Amino acid sequence: MKPTRLILAGVLATLCAGFATAQQAPQSETIAFSHKIPVKWSYVLPKEVWTPVSNGINIVHAGGNIFAAEVQGSALAVDTNGDGKVDDKAKGISAELALKSKSTDGKPLHYGLRLTKTGEAWSYAAGGAMVGKAHGETISVIDQNNNGNYNDYGVDAMLVGNGDAAAFLSRVVNLDGELFNFEITADGTSATLSAWTGETGLLDVRNGFEGKGDIKAVVVSNERGDMSFNAAAAKKSLKVPAGNWVITSGLVTNGTESVRLAQGNMAVIAVGKDECTEMAWGGPINIDFQYTITGDKLTVPYNLKYYGRSGEEYRNFLPDATSPQIVVLDRKKRILLSTSRFPGC
Repeated sequence: MKPTRLILAGVLATLCAGFATAQQAPQSETIAFSHKIPVKWSYVLPKEVWTPVSNGINIVHAGGNIFAAEVQGSALAVDTNGDGKVDDKAKGISAELALKSKSTDGKPLHYGLRLTKTGEAWSYAAGGAMVGKAHGETISVIDQNNNGNYNDYGVDAMLVGNGDAAAFLSRVVNLDGELFNFEITADGTSATLSAWTGETGLLDVRNGFEGKGDIKAVVVSNERGDMSFNAAAAKKSLKVPAGNWVITSGLVTNGTESVRLAQGNMAVIAVGKDECTEMAWGGPINIDFQYTITGDKLTVPYNLKYYGRSGEEYRNFLPDATSPQIVVLDRKKRILLSTSRFPGC
């Protein structure tokens, strides 16, 4: 087995890449969105949700509150046109279907659907996005909670640009380096943009990272939860509204290795007006765990917790290597008594 290399010591830069600049306020504008189903689902969502299929797919349309679904043998039969009759099947352990009907106000309704089977139970999640373009940037909004609406701020997902890592749906977006208020309709077919006139600063999540992993996403949200950015989408620093921010999601990879980010014990990230804040994070990693001693037997459970140098937590740790080595020493003499690793790595 090769050693874990996801989070290692690196070089810490001391200056941010630039400073916030004044923004010229354009008038309000409306952006049209249309539903797109990607050829291959590659979105990295901040909090992916899978909804159990009980009596159907809970998307309101002209024909009712659900698209009917029923188990037929090992397959799931689904009403994809909203007429109340099942007409297509999901087979195997995963599938993709497209729902096409009318909304309650008579507009065309399209909804990409991903389906997965665990044991005998089926679950579904959004398999498409509402996509528009403004100021040279592609904006994709994903119904992350699978309720058919696209305006659940801080709950649904949003992607700005051509990458694949999304933040939560935000009331403020960064388009080509400038900030705009963003209001999208519930059906996701249009959104209104207007200039953000509040105080701004810069957030840099790259220079302060100690490690060799590939930073796919560092999702930060404000304390109300209605503003969110993938700060890693910027090659250097990202302009954001001034204020306090917390890590709400993230992903670091290195080849086949990956780890998810969470706030953990990390303090809020304060971004001051016209200031550049560099987030210090990454290695060295501390491991927090509990143990019990019964006679001469020491037991360490699997639920280890990993924390970075600023208290950020690393979850769903998938190293392509052996588990951390557990070393037992005599407390007084510091003599090595035993070493062990978790099995199965």
